[in-house]
Amino acid sequence: INRINFLPDPYCAIVTVTVNSNSTPAASASASSNPICAGNATTLSVNGGSLGTGALWQWYSGGCGGVLQGNGTSLIVSPGATTTYFVRAEGTCNVTSCVSITITVNTLSTDPASISATINPLCSGNSTTLSVNGGSLGTGSAWQWYTGSCGGTFEATGSSIAVSPASTTTYFVRAEGTCNTTVCVSISITVIPSPTANAGSGGTQCDLDFILNAIPSIGTGTWTQSAGTGTSSFSNANDPNATVTVTAYGSYTLTWTENNSGCTSAGNVVVTFFQQPTAN
Repeated sequence: INRINFLPDPYCAIVTVTVNSNSTPAASASASSNPICAGNATTLSVNGGSLGTGALWQWYSGGCGGVLQGNGTSLIVSPGATTTYFVRAEGTCNVTSCVSITITVNTLSTDPASISATINPLCSGNSTTLSVNGGSLGTGSAWQWYTGSCGGTFEATGSSIAVSPASTTTYFVRAEGTCNTTVCVSISITVIPSPTANAGSGGTQCDLDFILNAIPSIGTGTWTQSAGTGTSSFSNANDPNATVTVTAYGSYTLTWTENNSGCTSAGNVVVTFFQQPTAN
């Protein structure tokens, strides 16, 4: 039997070749919350793709490869404004293309400073316009108006509203929106009862004197002459039952005006004075 022994070739060497792997691009990036409110945070995550030799997921803002924000398969961010984030794999062999995600930041409302009114106090039956001063509306916000309390009975929406309360009323306003509800500010609209003047009835008189008969309501009443063939005087101009004396015969329009703390109302009567005939 012939044997052939293969001995190691003293001229051979073993060479190990290391092959580094490439990264593959991410499929997308996702966020735990989006949109977010200003001041809050969200976690960004890479979806899909793979890391090659010596590679890391690198996150940027401002563009792919722009301002480095961090690295890893996930990243916690808290942007002050709406921001687009980019992520790509960077390693020994290659740099992949980026995928991106835009985090929308909703803004907060700020507290109003005060409320102003075009008229205050207000005569009953009239209206006044209320307006918000200061503060700002955030994303999805509106100024909401209430009576009774802050958040009580809803009245209207807007930066200004017209109101006509029947009695003294306190109004509250606050901003309500996507991210927050502000504190309220308030204003009290004082309502003064308006008088309803009733000058009574006029008539005819066969001399130069007539007893008036106004029906008082509220406040102080005053008699004046609005028209006539002569002039008139009153025994007491503030007396609803004053006696009027005129200087000439004919028709006179007399006005009874009531004033209650600046709220006024007026009514008229017509009295015709005739000369008393003299029988012969």
